[in-house]
Amino acid sequence: MILIWLSPLILFLGLILSGRSALTAGIFGTICAAIVAYLAGPNHPDAAAIARHFAAGAWIGLPATLVIVAGLAFSLSLEKAGGDDGLVQPEHGSLAEVCLLRGPFLETTTGFGVGYVVAVSGARKLGVDKAPALALATFSQILVPWGALGIGTRISADIAGVSLTALIWRIAVVTALLVALLLPLFWRLSRQAGLSPALADRLEWAGLIALLMALLVAANLTLPLELAAIAALAPVMLLRFLRVKGWAGVDRALLVRLAPYIALVVALALMRLLPAVHDRLEHPSFKPFADASAFAPLLSPALPLLIIALVVALRRGGAKQATALMKLTLQRAGRAALLTFLLVGMAWIMVGSGLAGGIGLAVSAVLGSWAAGIVPVAGALGGYLTGSNTGAGAVSMPLATALVPAGEARLLVIAAAVVAGSLLTAVSPVRVTMGQVLIKATTGETGQALRSLWPWFALVVGLTTVIALAAAQLA
Repeated sequence: MILIWLSPLILFLGLILSGRSALTAGIFGTICAAIVAYLAGPNHPDAAAIARHFAAGAWIGLPATLVIVAGLAFSLSLEKAGGDDGLVQPEHGSLAEVCLLRGPFLETTTGFGVGYVVAVSGARKLGVDKAPALALATFSQILVPWGALGIGTRISADIAGVSLTALIWRIAVVTALLVALLLPLFWRLSRQAGLSPALADRLEWAGLIALLMALLVAANLTLPLELAAIAALAPVMLLRFLRVKGWAGVDRALLVRLAPYIALVVALALMRLLPAVHDRLEHPSFKPFADASAFAPLLSPALPLLIIALVVALRRGGAKQATALMKLTLQRAGRAALLTFLLVGMAWIMVGSGLAGGIGLAVSAVLGSWAAGIVPVAGALGGYLTGSNTGAGAVSMPLATALVPAGEARLLVIAAAVVAGSLLTAVSPVRVTMGQVLIKATTGETGQALRSLWPWFALVVGLTTVIALAAAQLA
């Protein structure tokens, strides 16, 4: 029976492994989940109940979908902004800056692999060959749990039914541990790329990354998800900028280039941190399903993203440019939006119909608390195959709720799974192909890049699995 209950996930992952698109896999996976829930669901739902479960999942996916569309518009509006990229000379500091600071910043604000694109392009401008450029750009994805203002992490928390506030600082701690282990790999790849770090470089960047991770944990303890990673990155980026260029580098051109990002941060801060503004925007709020979160459209991060994108487009080319921007955004965002609805709907059907619970009971009966180790592995597999931490959450969160009792252990296991799924998106075929096409790398060069990243796979899956097992054993 357990294989029947698992069949939606098996079908979904199997279709992707066979070369089908994530959207095709999502459609068939969702249909399979509905059929299995109807015929063999432990809660014996009827067709109306299954439809309600899917609708509740789609409702949970709606806020994320709006951020996907608005974030893409924001990214596209800034594509042709031009200006100095700040990479003044081919040395390790410039490489580390674009891969470890600038790339993660752009990924947190916009998502969609924008940070990866910037990092691989920046590495090539510094004279790095194609294969090592693809490998080094992977490090731009170290903060993917907060990518696109954290939409994937928010969805995972909703599917698992846990407090987002309680979850995000634990994700930050797991991320900090993992980044500490991955930094020597970055230095090794930099050396192989011909930009070897001197002792002073290692000390500087070890200090900067330690500061970044400390600020990341602190920010996630005190700030909303949308602001936490940006708040951690901004002071570290400023420190690096001032050390390289000094205050003389803060000129009008720089401020103009940064204006959209500054406006976004200010808008999010006002919306989330100022009670008078927050309370006014909190209404209207909609909650059509008792077991799904309420949604206040005026508090959505999509609102400032979209407004800023339209202002940039209007200033650049008037109404014609703004109209073209929205058309291009809708063309490109359609598949991602539909996939988000399908993946969250599929996961919600499995949870609501009792499939996830049945899987948990069956596996726990055999493995006991050791079953928790399956969750981050499932998250990693979902992230790698779909290139999306939303996909990773859709695969792993139903297992987390089924295999791990509620409480501290479940929060830590979920945190480990979110990090595993998020960081495996960095080496997914979706992400790597994006870089391969951008810099016109050959299949051989792409394969070389992936082979050099085997420690990334091992460290991410290994550490998160150990954390999950330890959490379950100590619970």
